[in-house]
Amino acid sequence: MKHASMASLSSVFKALGTALLLSASGFSLAQADKPETDKKSMERIEVAGQKTIAQLKNAFDKQRFEFLDLYNTINETAKYDVLCSYHRPIGSKIAKKQCEPRYLKDFRAIATQTAIMSSSAPGFDISRLPTDDHIIFLTKDQREDAFEHVAALVATHPELYESFSKLDALHQHIEERKEQTRSGE
Repeated sequence: MKHASMASLSSVFKALGTALLLSASGFSLAQADKPETDKKSMERIEVAGQKTIAQLKNAFDKQRFEFLDLYNTINETAKYDVLCSYHRPIGSKIAKKQCEPRYLKDFRAIATQTAIMSSSAPGFDISRLPTDDHIIFLTKDQREDAFEHVAALVATHPELYESFSKLDALHQHIEERKEQTRSGE
């Protein structure tokens, strides 16, 4: 009896194996019957769009801050470091990130201190404080030296050059879009 049940089990396994093989081969034959064109006939949709000028400006600012971070890590001359901080304009609740070189901040501090100390009357005269235009004019030579320093660093450091190239490409793209907007396209 035991031998008969073993024989029936083996015949059941053989029958199951044969059924599985036949069903798998039938499935593969059914797939092979389909023409190749059905498999490749997919619809392809391409969407092309342009970023708005505001989106491009945001991308430019992001790239500019990345460039400045990289520049500050490479730069070894402290007076040419670019310091960034957040400022809220009067009447606004939105803070904007503003950056300026250390030599400009230092010169502004010295000019302000000099204006306050040179006042003969008690307190100080606000009209004697230096304006941004005065500071920019008085630091013109230092600004030219700073531009030369940045150009030298960009020329000697490939990663800084790559970041600057991205920044320049974004700037050119913004200018092209502005020109398209002006011409009415």
